Amino acid sequence: MIKEPVSSYKGACHCGKVQFEVLGAPLFTQYCHCNKCRSIATKSNREEDKKGYSHTAAYLREKFKITTSDNYLERLPINNSYLYLCKICKSLIYGISQDKQQKKGIGINMSNFSFNTPNIPDIFKSVRHAYYADRIIDIYDFLPKFVNFPSELGGSGQRCK
Repeated sequence: MIKEPVSSYKGACHCGKVQFEVLGAPLFTQYCHCNKCRSIATKSNREEDKKGYSHTAAYLREKFKITTSDNYLERLPINNSYLYLCKICKSLIYGISQDKQQKKGIGINMSNFSFNTPNIPDIFKSVRHAYYADRIIDIYDFLPKFVNFPSELGGSGQRCK
C-alpha cells in the first residue's frame, strides 16, 4: 500500500514577522463570536480581523510549529486561555485553552493562512458558529449556530434561534 504524503499549510501574521506551518487538515474550523475573540481582534492592525467574529482552525498542538523566531510573540492570558499575538502587528496567531480537557488543541486564526489558490480549500471551510448568542452582527448562512459550543466539545449543544 502506498501512503499519501501529508499536506502542510503555511501562514504568517499581517507583517510577516511570525510564520508558522501546520501538518494535515484541521480537526474543524468555526466562526467564533465570543467576547474574547472580538476583543483581541480590535488590537490587530489587519482590518479583516476586525469584522466582529473570528474564523479559527483547530489543530492538535503537535501539528503546529512556529517556523521563525518566537521573539515576536506576545502571550496574553484571557479567561482560561493564552492567546499569542505578533508584538509588531498585533495579529492573533493562535490560542491555547488552559482547560485540562482541551490543552492538546490549538486554535489558529484563519486570516493568517497562505493558500496557493484564490479560494479557501474545502477542508478549511467553517462547519459552525460558536457563541453566536454573543454576536454583534447577524450572519445569514446555513451553518449551525450554537449558544456556546456543541456538546461534544464541552458546550451546552444549545442552538440559537
